[in-house]
Amino acid sequence: MKKILLSVALAGALVLPSCQVANVALEPGFQQQAQELSVQGRKAFKPNGDFQVGDYQVGHVNRGWTRVGGFSLLGYENIKTSQQYEFSLQDAAGQQWYVFAASRLQEKNLQSDNGVALAVGKNLEYFASYFTSPLSGQWRLLTVDPGQYLMRKKFKGELSNGDEVFQVLPLYKTEASQLPSSDIIGYAFLRDGEQVAVVQVINNGKVWLGSELDEDSRMVLASAASSLLLYDKLHGKAEMAGL
Repeated sequence: MKKILLSVALAGALVLPSCQVANVALEPGFQQQAQELSVQGRKAFKPNGDFQVGDYQVGHVNRGWTRVGGFSLLGYENIKTSQQYEFSLQDAAGQQWYVFAASRLQEKNLQSDNGVALAVGKNLEYFASYFTSPLSGQWRLLTVDPGQYLMRKKFKGELSNGDEVFQVLPLYKTEASQLPSSDIIGYAFLRDGEQVAVVQVINNGKVWLGSELDEDSRMVLASAASSLLLYDKLHGKAEMAGL
């Protein structure tokens, strides 16, 4: 119950007194050159349905695309999942591909078919999504989330196609306050230690993309960001179920 009350208090704290919505804090150098993509049509508290991310259209959202257990999914063997969904992403030129996602895979160690291993403990929430670019191949977004700010160093995340890797980091602070949230409010994608994209998952959501990115990289990062905008974290649901 305390967790729920804190979440409600946080939601109120993320709105400025002037009724302006507080944005996630960005690195100054990235903020100066990044393109901001507004999110239109996304439901803040129960993400679902079609919505727009800048010029990208998220459509064909389908939750519960499969219920699985005991076979391969997203390159991982012998897994069980608690949340699955798929959607399409289309750019302004009409190029479209599908993104598939799943969360809470229940194994202690996950070994993918490309050799990447992630340890998943009892209190860690695992999230994976994948999609294929006709130019750069299949991409996988992987995150392991301890569920709270005090354990943030245990967060692991990456977006990779096997050749190129973006590190994924959780964000907890807004530009309006130095006090961190207890929950993740956004994710940063880093290349060679520098922010190249950020997605804000609170309120209606928002995405920032670096100005130096090529078109394929932009759509890859927009796909990963959109999968996180639809990600309905399960930590809070499990605690509410235990009340």
